[in-house]
Amino acid sequence: MTESSIVRLFWEVGNIILGADRRASACRAQENRIKPTRDKNRQIIPEKIRIFFEKHYAGWPEYVMLKAQIAILLLFLTTVVYLVLLPNENLIFLTLLSICSGYLIYQTKTQLRLAFKREYPAYRCFVVICITINWSLLLLLRLLPTVFSMESDLNIIMPTFLAFVIIISAFAAFRIKYGRNFTYGLVEESRGGFALVRVGYDIRSNVKSGVYPVESSIKVRKGDTVKLRVARPLLGLGGAKVKAITEVVGQSTSA
Repeated sequence: MTESSIVRLFWEVGNIILGADRRASACRAQENRIKPTRDKNRQIIPEKIRIFFEKHYAGWPEYVMLKAQIAILLLFLTTVVYLVLLPNENLIFLTLLSICSGYLIYQTKTQLRLAFKREYPAYRCFVVICITINWSLLLLLRLLPTVFSMESDLNIIMPTFLAFVIIISAFAAFRIKYGRNFTYGLVEESRGGFALVRVGYDIRSNVKSGVYPVESSIKVRKGDTVKLRVARPLLGLGGAKVKAITEVVGQSTSA
C-alpha cells in the first residue's frame, strides 16, 4: 500500500468515525516534552495526516482510536476473505490474523492506555471483545459445518445463528458493564439557555467527538468542564445524541 493510499484510508474512515476534539494535545504538551525522542508511544500525529485531524479539531486520543478501529476492520475483513474466498490458504491467513491480533493487543496495552487513562478498562474490553468474536467466529464457521452432513440445512443455519448470538451477547454485556447515559465536554460558548460544547470520543456513551449545541438549565461559562446527558438508541448504530448540560464538574479559571 502506497503513502497516498494510507492517507486516503485515514480520510475515508476518519470522516465516519471522528468529529472534533482539540483538548488533548494542549493538556499533554508538557508530558511530551519530557519523553525521550525514541519513545514509540509519544503523542504525535504523523505530519501527512495531521491536516485531516486539525480540520476536524481532533486530538491524539482520536488518532489512536482510529488506528485501533482500522486494525479491527482489517481483522474482520481478513477473516471474511479467508472463509469465503480462500479457505485453503491456512498458513497465510492465520499468520495475517495473528499479526492483526498481536498489533491490537500491543496498541491496547500501550497507546490506548495513555490516550484514555481513567476510561482505559472500557477500551481494553472493547478490543478484547472484537478479537474474541473474530477468532470465535473463525473456529465456529470452520469446525461446526464438519459436524453435520453437507446436505443438512443445519450446516448453514446453526453457524449463522450461533454467530449472531455471540455478537449480540458480547456487545450487550459490554453495554451493561460499561455503558452510560452521560459524557463530559468543554464549554466553547454560552448564551441564555444554550451552550456550545466540545466533546471528545467516548466509547462508554457511544458519542462521537465534535462540537454540539445543547440546552443548559444551569449557568455555565466558556472553559467550564460539564457533564452532559445523552440519549442512546437501542442498537446504537448511529451513535448517541448529546442532549443537555446537567452539571458543572470543573469551572473555568478565567474571569
